Amino acid sequence: NREHLNDQLRLIHQRIQALYPFISCIEVSIQATASDALRLHASTDTDTAPVSISPEFSDSLRQREPEVIQDLPSLLENGGHRMDGNRLLSGFKVPIMVDNQVNGFTLFAANEKHCFTPGVIEQMHVYARVIAQIVTGNRDGGDELQSTISAILKLNNVNRSESPQHLKRVAQYSRLIASHCADTFRFSEEWIEHLVLFAPLHDIGKIFMPEDILMKPGKLTQSEFEQMKTHTLKGREIIDHMIDSFGYKDRLHHTSLLRNIITHHHEAVDGSGYPFGLKGDDIPVEARIVAVADVLDALMTKRAYKKAWTLDETFTELHKLADHKLDRRFIEILAANKEELIRIRTTCAE
Repeated sequence: NREHLNDQLRLIHQRIQALYPFISCIEVSIQATASDALRLHASTDTDTAPVSISPEFSDSLRQREPEVIQDLPSLLENGGHRMDGNRLLSGFKVPIMVDNQVNGFTLFAANEKHCFTPGVIEQMHVYARVIAQIVTGNRDGGDELQSTISAILKLNNVNRSESPQHLKRVAQYSRLIASHCADTFRFSEEWIEHLVLFAPLHDIGKIFMPEDILMKPGKLTQSEFEQMKTHTLKGREIIDHMIDSFGYKDRLHHTSLLRNIITHHHEAVDGSGYPFGLKGDDIPVEARIVAVADVLDALMTKRAYKKAWTLDETFTELHKLADHKLDRRFIEILAANKEELIRIRTTCAE
């Protein structure tokens, strides 16, 4: 119903503003049939009604492609002026699709011009997808979760530092490790499946890192490394925003597993890691598994700052890191299953 949708929009808007204060409101229009008028819903309480849209803008809203609008006042009948004193100056419009037809739109309106950078646009795409799910009633557990995870993975590929193939391999290496120690750690099949689903999100916080740091061919300076280290907590922050904003807290299973992977995959078993310097079994087991999978694939993959290592070179290095940076038990599982490891790498090739 309208009240529920407006409440959801207000929650999402609050979360977005915590990251991007210049986004003044979210406007959503939906229509039941092609002959119906667009019904508008707003994310703020400051106006008694959403902004009034000119006929020209109304026609453009039915286009299928997302669009950045740099001169929003020219398309609004009131020139973008709002009762709270702000003025809407630019926007990003995303169509809502139902059965491959435009059913409406989501408009992220800002009180600044030229603020919709590629990074902001990618993140608005994630929010727009969830808003579309709320609008169309597609709120059923697994499908909704998978759709949202896919959207976040696209967000994670804003920069070129992590390829989709790398993320897939980390997920499958994590499955390989977990399946071979399921009895020891009493992992359920459901737990393992969520580990695989969430493992590719381990570096989601890197979307906040400057491209020149992510793609630097040489060693990072100390200040650059300190900035890079913040990606774990920034990643947890964005996931927390999404879980709270989109109502997943009570319906999304294993949220602690997801948060632990993102937050703790750079902890080290000797306590020398970050962000909290946890040691040994104090590091969540899911984070220790993903850490081994991530380092394995990083060593075997060509990066801007290194060549790809051979399998033998990789395991020589992994064993040096055992009991120091990484959990030896999980390295030994990979070492004992090299044929499966090679199959995964071939299946998820660059």
